[in-house]
Formats: sequence, C-alpha cells, structure tokens
Amino acid sequence: MPTRKVKLADLMREFKSLLAPTGASIAHVYKEEQGEPDPGPRVVDIGLHPALAKALERYGIERLYKFQFEAYQNFNRGDNIVIAAGTGTGKTEAFIVPVLDAILKMGVRAPRPYAIIMYPTKALARDQLFRFKLLAEGGLGLKVDVLDGDTSRDERTRIYSDPPHILVTNPDMMHYGLALSDRIKRLIRGYRVLVLDELHVYKGVFGSHVKWVIERMKAYAGGALQIIGAGATIGNPESLGEKLFGAKPTVIRGPRRRRGKAYHVMVSIGSASRWSTAALITAFFARRGLKTICFVDSQQMSELVARIARRTYRTEIAVHRAGLPAEYRREVEEKFRSGEIKAIAATPTMELGIDLGDLDVVVMATLPKSFSSYLQRAGRAGRRGRPGIIVTLLGDDPIESYFLRKPAEYYSQEPDPSYVEPGNPEILRVHAAAFLLERGLVRLGSVGEPLRSALIRLASIGAARRVGDNTILPDWEKLKHIVRSSSLRSAGPQVSIYEDNRKIGYRELPQAMYDLYPGAIYYSAGKTYLAVELDISNFKAKVRRVGGEVNFYTKPLYTVDVESISPLEQRPLGPLRLIYADVTLSVIVEGYIVREEYTGKKLSEVYYDEPLKWSYDTKAVLARYPNPGIKDPIRLISGYHALEHAMIAASKPVVGASDTDLGGISYPSGHIIIYDSTPGGNGASRLVYERMEKVHDITENILVGCDCEDGCPKCVFSPYCGNNNMFLSRTAAYEILRAVYRARPGFTIKSERPIGKPLA
Repeated sequence: MPTRKVKLADLMREFKSLLAPTGASIAHVYKEEQGEPDPGPRVVDIGLHPALAKALERYGIERLYKFQFEAYQNFNRGDNIVIAAGTGTGKTEAFIVPVLDAILKMGVRAPRPYAIIMYPTKALARDQLFRFKLLAEGGLGLKVDVLDGDTSRDERTRIYSDPPHILVTNPDMMHYGLALSDRIKRLIRGYRVLVLDELHVYKGVFGSHVKWVIERMKAYAGGALQIIGAGATIGNPESLGEKLFGAKPTVIRGPRRRRGKAYHVMVSIGSASRWSTAALITAFFARRGLKTICFVDSQQMSELVARIARRTYRTEIAVHRAGLPAEYRREVEEKFRSGEIKAIAATPTMELGIDLGDLDVVVMATLPKSFSSYLQRAGRAGRRGRPGIIVTLLGDDPIESYFLRKPAEYYSQEPDPSYVEPGNPEILRVHAAAFLLERGLVRLGSVGEPLRSALIRLASIGAARRVGDNTILPDWEKLKHIVRSSSLRSAGPQVSIYEDNRKIGYRELPQAMYDLYPGAIYYSAGKTYLAVELDISNFKAKVRRVGGEVNFYTKPLYTVDVESISPLEQRPLGPLRLIYADVTLSVIVEGYIVREEYTGKKLSEVYYDEPLKWSYDTKAVLARYPNPGIKDPIRLISGYHALEHAMIAASKPVVGASDTDLGGISYPSGHIIIYDSTPGGNGASRLVYERMEKVHDITENILVGCDCEDGCPKCVFSPYCGNNNMFLSRTAAYEILRAVYRARPGFTIKSERPIGKPLA
C-alpha cells in the first residue's frame, strides 16, 4: 500500500470502531493467498523464434507458465482457443507470445495486419497498447498500432498506407468501420488472427452484438480465421466461445485468482443506510492515503455516494460512470492514477482491467449479482505485490441475507456462466443493415437464418429493396442511419436528456421509464436535476437543475403487463409446465413515491392523470403455480407476488444476471413470468429456464431462512417493486412452493393464460 503509517491490524481495528456507532459490523473475513502459477518450460527450449525468446528474457520472462505453454501449443495446431485465467496471472502473454512468434516466423509473408486484438473499450485498448509495443517493437521490429475513435486523421492515414503487424481496436470501431468505411475494409483484408481480450465482458446485449461483428469480420480474413478469447472469470468458457466464435474452442485454464494476498471483509449494515455507510467506508480509507474504489450498480447511486461523502464526511470522491463524457472519465482515471484523487464512486465502467496503478481498497456498496463480477472487481485491489482489502456491504437483500448466513459458500462458488441472445431481432436489424452496406447486394440463398429473415424485414420497412425472390438491394441512406444510430451496448432506443437545449446524457429504454418520469430526481456529474418531461414518442427527456441541497429521492410506481405470449420451448418441472417464450410487455408508470434520503421514510405519493406507457418485445420463462389450498384471495396473490420476488432474487446468482437484466411479473391466476429486461432479449431468462431447479432450491432457502413474521427486505421485499412492495406474504409463498415439491407424480397444472391485474 502507498501509506504504511498504520499497520493492517491497527487499520482493521480502526475500521471496526468506525462501524460500531452506525449499527454496521464486520460479519466475516476471508483471507486469500495465491502462489505462482504452475511453471512451464524455458522460453529458449520451446521452439520460439530466437529474437522473441531473447526479447522475452529482456522483458523478465525466462520461462512460460504451464497454461501459457499450453496456449502456445494449441495455437500452433490452429485451434480456436479460450484462455480462462485470473487477473494478473499472465493471460495476456498467453496469447501475445504465439501471435508474435507466428509473425516473426512468417517474415515478409505475414499479412499486415496479421492479428487484430479487440478490447471492449477504447480506454482499455489504449491502456494495453504500451505492453504490446514494449514487447513487439523492442528489438523485434514489429509494428503495433491502435485504431479507434480517438485516432487522429494523420495517424489513420499512416495506418491505412503502412498497416501494422498487430492492430489494436474495439468492437465499435469494427462495427461502424466495416459498414461505413472502405478504407477499414481494405485495411483488414487478409488478417489471420482475431483476439478478444476480457472475454467475460461479452455477455448479454453486448455479447450478442459482438457475435455478429465477428461474423461480419470473418469475411475479411485470409483463409481460415483463428480466434482467441481471454477472460479472467468465465463460468462456461467452451459454451460462450462456441456461441461467439461460431465454432467450438479449446479451453486453456490458468489459475482463477491472481498471485498475492487479499482480505475479503463482509460487512453487515444492519439498519444503517447502505449509501451513507458506503460513503463513510470509502472516505475512511481515502483519508488514510489508500486509493479506494467504491463500486455501485446504478449511475444514480454513484452520484449519491459521492455527494454524501462530500457533504457529510468532508471527503471528495470522484464519479466514474457511463453516460458521462469520455474526456471527463479519462480525467478522473488520470488523476486517480497520479494520486491527485484518492477515491472514486464507480459503476461497472471501472470493473475492467484499466491500469489504475497502486489500488489498495475496493468497496462494494451492494453484493454483485454476478460472482464473476465480484472476482473482477476484487481483483483490482493489491495488484502491485501488496495485499488488497475488499469490503462488501450486505444488508436486507434476500441474496445478501442468504450469504450472510453462509459466507463460506459465497467465496467457494464457481464463476457464473455468460449468456448471449444472437437472435435478438433488434440486434439482428442493426447487423443485417451493416451486412448489406458492406456487400452492396445480398443473395438470400447465400445466407442462413436468422440473418436471412432480418434482411427480409429490412426490405419490409423500406430500408432495402427486394428484387425477385432472392436478391436484396440497399437503400444506402436509410441503412447508414440504422448503423450510425446504433449502439453495441443496447438493443432498445435511447432517450436523450436535455437541460434547456443542451444534451447532458442519455438513458436506454425501458430504464428511462424508471429514471426520467416527470417528478423524478435525477443526478448527473455531481449535479441534481428534476425531470419535467418524458416524451417517449420522440425519445427525449427534459430536466432542470435543482438549486441547494436535496434530502429526498424518488422511486417510480409502475406496472409491467404481458400483452402476448408465443411459446418457443416447453418442459416439465414436477407439476409445472415451464414455457420459454417470445413475449410483448408493456411498462406503465402511474406515478412515483418520495422518500427521505437517509431513513427511507415515505414522504408522499404522486399519481399522474395520464400514465406513461411503452411496449417492447423480449424473451421470458413462465409457469403457472398451484393454489395449495389458500382460501383468502388476498393472501393467495400475496403469496404469488412474494414467490416471484424471491425467484427473481434467486435467479440472479444462478445465471450471473445484474439487476437490470431480469424482471418479473405475477398474476392472481398463479402465473409467474421472469423476463429479459432488454428489448429483444439478452439470454438471461433462457438460463433461468434451463436452471429452474437450482432457482427453486435457493428460493426455498430464502423463504425458510428468514425469521420475519410474514415478509421483509431480507426475504421478499424488493427495491425494484413497481407497487411499493404491497401484497407480499412469505409464508404463503412457501406454501405454494412446497405444493410444487409435494405434488403427486403425474399431476400437471394447466398453463393457460395469465388472468387478472399483474403485480410487478
């Protein structure tokens, strides 16, 4: 750590004393220590090009680790590869060494570029560029360049006229460039190797987009394209690799965790405010000279934590989150790296491997719903040979309460699986448009499903022209508009946010419905705004600055209803008939509730004369649950509603979903629907469908393990509930789930259609 005035034992005693007056307490400490990865052979003994072997030795690498050598061997066999290894274990060297070796051995015959290395963000690509240049250009005479949206015009001209051996870029650059730039198509024609670092990030909507970017990039490879993926925390590397690459990869497994020591501290917040406690802890470590990141899972909560720290604990905490200008985020990164800033409140934008220097402490304001995300965040601390401190706040969330009862189970679990939904029609529309722009025309007989159907849909909306039965011709301007207005991070439309006539950010739908309803308090870049208008038809929101301090926050009152259900698959689960389906949902915001910032006390409720409504198509899993003999209709619907909440909570760790990936609806008829919150689907509900047995097991533990009277935040209350947690009964939910387990063999509940007013 940069400051050693306080020994670790003394620091932890201070920390414990700090928490005592708040009602929070240290619930569990897990010490983790990881040694060096298993050694492999010396670099001079494995057949590397002599110049590369000498360069590696100068770089301080005299021998490869065992998993690095396995990657080298499989690369030379021509395999597609997924390298699954922990943060700081050397996975970058596992793919760059065989790539450099192949270029050197091919000599002047090597195409330029030979390899394209893609990172999920521009910042991460540029952060890694120095490492590649140090090894490739230092004595090897190989060129490495970065091409992204920040590359100057002069640099681009040089790259196009004199291509590098290795091109470092990001999926966005390839997505827009291939569709809109002939120079980029010419630049990469003939490349042989595609590397996707930080592979675990390519999940959900982003992964589904990147799947199609890869498919489009294959057309420009010289011969067979070899694809390498590398990620720190992947629960299903073979399956994810196959979905993204289009072919089954060979999986190389390195150590799961980086070498060194880490102290994982679980803090039970009790009745204390989560956000005040997160701000207090972050400020505590920052004031002691320790570089600290506080992770939250919401843009608005990052702003709130920073504001509380500044106002209450006299400590400046910078904010780093999506929706802020890139220049602002880069400035925060640089000031943190130099030590000018000691603390950051961040959303998962800081979760990736951007080098932030000597980071000491990671604070997680909530337990990440994905264990892979936890490992990634925790791996940021103590990466310079010093022990890291990872503090996680656990409170009255059902899953947090579950792991407070079983802390050892949390740290012993395996990384969760990743999921994609390449068939998302919104995503396909974008890449079908790009595909047609790249080719000029497409013979439908030359492409398979689902791309063929997406091209036909483009013709049906007037963005392309169908000639005969087999040919699609582009409408160039309409297709360019589709591509230019697209984002690889979203599937739904984006709502632009304006203060007067100045755009200050954006929010994607449907999330914009929950953040920007009229009357909502909205935070951006440390400033407080009041939402005054949400124009869904024009995808525009208006806000105005709020002067002075605001000591309250707002939550929407909303309903989600299913408009249509089109089953795709079915399977039995005891007496239930599980259905995986295409669904159309409507989100209806009826008003909002105002709560006191620190206590959460309700101050008022506001209802609109005219509710806001937006509908979208997505994927879902649903089933109709039995009535175990409950005669009181209010208690029965309270049981279904509580069961839905508990199942949503249980689903997230089972499939590694974030809070914004899944939603749920329950009906008086017993139907419970768990849906992908992303328009078109993101793949999470598909995994819920496949793993419902595990979801039920954790749900049962949540319902049985709580000692409340009949429902509380530790079991069935949800901060995301649209009706403010009305009509919830933990005991009725348990009776319903127990009826599923105890159903006689052969008994099946008819699925039918949901009936009655939904509870979301």
